[in-house]
Amino acid sequence: MRRLLCFVCFAVLGTNLSAQNYGFPLDKPLSMSANFGEIRSNHFHSGIDLRVGGVSGAKVYAVDSGYVSRIYVSPTGFGKALYIEHPNGRSSVYAHLEGFAGAIASYASDYQYKRQRFAMNDYTPAGLLTVKKGELIGYAGNTGSSFGAHLHFEWRETARQSPLNPVVKGFIKPHDTLPPTFHTLALFTLDTINSLTRPRLLKSEKTVKKGKSFVPEKTQVFTVCNPVFLGIHANDYQPANTSKHGIYRMKASIDGEPFFGYRMNGIEFAYTRYINSFIAYDELVNSKIDYVKTYVEAGNILPFYEGLKNRGVLVLNDTLPHSISVEIFDDLGNRSVLDFKIRHSKTVATRHQTVSAAQFISIPWDNSFEYQEEDMEISVEPRSLYSNALFKTAKTTLDGAFSPLWTAGYKTVPLQKPVKLKIKPANLPQRYKQHAFIARQTETKPVCCGGKFDANGFLVAEVSEFGDYYVAIDTIPPKISVASKSGNFTGHAKLTVLISDNVSGIDTCNGYIDNKWALFEYDPKTNSMSYTFDPKQMNGKGKNRKLKVVATDKCNNSTTFFYDFVY
Repeated sequence: MRRLLCFVCFAVLGTNLSAQNYGFPLDKPLSMSANFGEIRSNHFHSGIDLRVGGVSGAKVYAVDSGYVSRIYVSPTGFGKALYIEHPNGRSSVYAHLEGFAGAIASYASDYQYKRQRFAMNDYTPAGLLTVKKGELIGYAGNTGSSFGAHLHFEWRETARQSPLNPVVKGFIKPHDTLPPTFHTLALFTLDTINSLTRPRLLKSEKTVKKGKSFVPEKTQVFTVCNPVFLGIHANDYQPANTSKHGIYRMKASIDGEPFFGYRMNGIEFAYTRYINSFIAYDELVNSKIDYVKTYVEAGNILPFYEGLKNRGVLVLNDTLPHSISVEIFDDLGNRSVLDFKIRHSKTVATRHQTVSAAQFISIPWDNSFEYQEEDMEISVEPRSLYSNALFKTAKTTLDGAFSPLWTAGYKTVPLQKPVKLKIKPANLPQRYKQHAFIARQTETKPVCCGGKFDANGFLVAEVSEFGDYYVAIDTIPPKISVASKSGNFTGHAKLTVLISDNVSGIDTCNGYIDNKWALFEYDPKTNSMSYTFDPKQMNGKGKNRKLKVVATDKCNNSTTFFYDFVY
């Protein structure tokens, strides 16, 4: 009866399921905290996030009949996730779950105990775990790389495991009559240095609503140089919802002629890191604003662009004002327009520079690149960049480091593929070699990038961004303690152990109760691992127990912790 009332509530709210009559994964009214294709760090959001009231434990149901094809459990990423294949060539994914239900939960637990490992990535045999539409399959939670209880839901094409936009593909239709909102307009040019082009911000300005359109807050006609391209910072919103959502579709035209566009119907995982070329990455680094840029770089192979002319770059052949119109749409077709004018002026010029080879190093986007100094080397594979880029190196001293602090490249240049970085340690005692790693310097604390020694004494690691790196060591083992001050857990549902590491991070951790491996769930967000007491494993209550926890960090430091308790 409760679920029936909820579905009636969905109809009242204007939430329509598709003509194929799919179910809804929650017995709560539809409320999205994130939509498909939103701009995230190094990736597009591959699904929709559904609110569950801010508390873990909401029941999650299969949206259609099928079978469980994959069960995934990890301290990071999707956390606990289920993948269900349906007969129509589609798959549904349910991520950040607090736990599984029924036969799925039993299967996962047996799998973990058999292998004595919390993490799992099991491609379940077809038909082994079948589910019916509307069947309880799990509980929404906050596991993995999640920062609040919710259900991350995906609708995929099964054959390619390609995420599809569940709103535009007709899976679900939220009630939304609000058009998207423009926030900021940016104008960029492309400077040249020894025939290498570099984007440079000319001007940015906030936008305001005026009549039926958005316009720049202060400027009616922008004076620009050739070439010029746009950056658009915009978001969508839904009624009674404060979350900022991504833009589904954009169209840009000059004097009525289209020169740039895209629409977010779906995105394959192979393309998702190209988001760093979809946006003006340098401005994300410098100003923390995620502008979608109209310039499509040579190494950007995102498949969803449309209406492109000259890769979205404008060259004005006169000094007359030209009308620019940018249209943005949400998933349901609600539309907003930004109108402004630009004109070419010779007083606004691009920068053309020719510098000596000693001052100037460039990396080709489509060829390999290697740079070597006596105690630092870097190797870049072809198509690791989106366009040709400048490269620089520098070294300074850093207190406490076992190498110089190396600047390798510009932080404002994004990478599509990791690059191989080699640094030769200086004054590193032999006893510390097993504890050494390459660290990336940040504003807060060093980031461990790992590393292994090669035959020439270099510490080698793959890094995913340019920046400042050095050799560091971690000789401090993880810290372990029990959260509760009481040693009697007979009336408790869980036993929680606090576990943390100062620098390199936890690599492995396992708990044993009475010398038997126990299913502790590790959560790096809370620096804890928890065991839910299982009557089948505990064999009764009121007994004296012995807990042992073994934790190893990423630099081979290990701690063994013992604790006596009653359960």
